[in-house]
Amino acid sequence: MPFQLEITRDMEEYEQEVSVVDVYDIASEIGKEFEKIIDAHGTEAVTSLMPKVINALEHLEGLATKNERENTTVQELKSRIAQLENDKVEKAEDRQRFEKELEQIEEHWRQESHDLVAMVTRLQEENRKLSSSLAEREDHLPDGAAEVTSPEVEVAVLQRLRNLIDQQRDQIRARDRELSAKSAEVDNLSAQVERLTMIGKELRRKHRGSQSQVRGLLDERADFLAQLQDQHRELLGLKQRLGLAQKENEDLAKSHSEVPDLTNKAVYDLEDPNRPRFTTAELKEILHERNELKARVSDLEDELEMYRPKSSESPNSEEDDPPVQGPLPFEPDDAPWKKSESGIRKFFRKLFSESNVTFLGSSPKRSLSSLSKMALSSSTNTDTPV
Repeated sequence: MPFQLEITRDMEEYEQEVSVVDVYDIASEIGKEFEKIIDAHGTEAVTSLMPKVINALEHLEGLATKNERENTTVQELKSRIAQLENDKVEKAEDRQRFEKELEQIEEHWRQESHDLVAMVTRLQEENRKLSSSLAEREDHLPDGAAEVTSPEVEVAVLQRLRNLIDQQRDQIRARDRELSAKSAEVDNLSAQVERLTMIGKELRRKHRGSQSQVRGLLDERADFLAQLQDQHRELLGLKQRLGLAQKENEDLAKSHSEVPDLTNKAVYDLEDPNRPRFTTAELKEILHERNELKARVSDLEDELEMYRPKSSESPNSEEDDPPVQGPLPFEPDDAPWKKSESGIRKFFRKLFSESNVTFLGSSPKRSLSSLSKMALSSSTNTDTPV
């Protein structure tokens, strides 16, 4: 069971690593192997195998393209999830920091309120002591002095309370400034998050554009490989023709060396009924007379056709098919003539041109040696006298 799980894991990793570039590399290697088989055993050895291999490579190309799209979607989702997780962590940290700051503020306010309560209690105690002391003084001092000391004490108490209020107001303003700074910092962080989101979208768009450029470059690479294979094949064909021509020239040279020199001499068998009996001038005159007679016969046939009465129309017109009426049926979307060729099929069609190997099992063209022999034989036949 663990071995099976390991094999499944390896297969999944291999499927994730396969791309369109790998598929075209595999197709190029298979095309080279097909060329070797064709050179060794002929086109009949791969006629039935090639469509199956092309279909398998087309399926593999479709799976690789789908895999790339799914990997792109997965990467986008992963980046989105990571961004959301980061936002969640940042929000949690901000919340914890805010709660800590709030607790500190509450603790500070609690401490300040406790201090203020203690201060008020102390002031009340002092006020009570001062009141008692004032009452005792008023009892011992005359009435004018009591009236003078009482406003001074009240002014001192008011001044002290005013200073305390100013201090608390300054503290409140400092807290407000801290809160405004924290809110500005939060706004800056949100702006940075939005900017990073826009940058991520732009990078994903550029990634998609680069993928389309890669596909275009792959198509161009396939075209260049096909052209290179065509040139290589043409070069091999020219080399074969050169070898055949050299061999035939050697054979002709040997045959000319063995045959005696019969320049400007006519050799024929007197008993041969097909031996030439006319000279070239007589033959030209006979051909000229034949052509004139043919032209005269053609003119007479035209004149006879002009004077011949026209025959009535044949009744076969009624047997013609009536015109088709009504709307024509819609063509299905999956019709074979509507399907566009895949990149793999175009690659193999350019790699193995239809003049050399056909994908549908048609007969291959004749070899170069047979064509050269036919051309030489036809040229020798035209050189013989009539």
